[in-house]
Amino acid sequence: MTEKPPKATGTPTQPEQKPGKGLPGKGTRVVEIIELPNKLRAKVGGGADGKPGQIDPAHIERASRHVARMAEAHQAQTRIDLTTLQAAFEQAKRDTENRVQHLRKVYKISDGIMTLGRTFGYNLLSDFANSMNHFLVDLENPTDALLTVLGLHIDAMHVVVRDDIKGDGGELGQALTKSLALARAKLIHKR
Repeated sequence: MTEKPPKATGTPTQPEQKPGKGLPGKGTRVVEIIELPNKLRAKVGGGADGKPGQIDPAHIERASRHVARMAEAHQAQTRIDLTTLQAAFEQAKRDTENRVQHLRKVYKISDGIMTLGRTFGYNLLSDFANSMNHFLVDLENPTDALLTVLGLHIDAMHVVVRDDIKGDGGELGQALTKSLALARAKLIHKR
């Protein structure tokens, strides 16, 4: 006959102590399951019985206004970030001795652009920044061909921001994506 383990009830149970069982010198381990109240459900009016609540429409409206303000701030910040990214890229082209350091700065700025792009609906912007960053991971010997491809990515990012292209960008987005894919493919074949 096999013993069945006790059901988890939220209170600790003391298992039967059997000599020679468990870890040497440690005794037998006891597991306690703690069930915490669902505070989020309570905040939106849900009951302890598990029924969902409803979020106050005034709260939803206030949150929507806040997100809209953040989206405007994101656009302004992205323009600033692209200007800074462009300047670091130009320095990388001119200053061959410190090129790697300048490209690290390009990577860092691009990573920030990529992270927030999708949050505010600029999927292409995130895709282009992500694509560019894949080329910047290995910076041992940045070539002129690499700089050309990076420049194309930065130009495409400028177009997305300038024309306020959201989502996949439709036909223009597809054309930009296709041209960058061709440039990446040519660079990969040159390596």
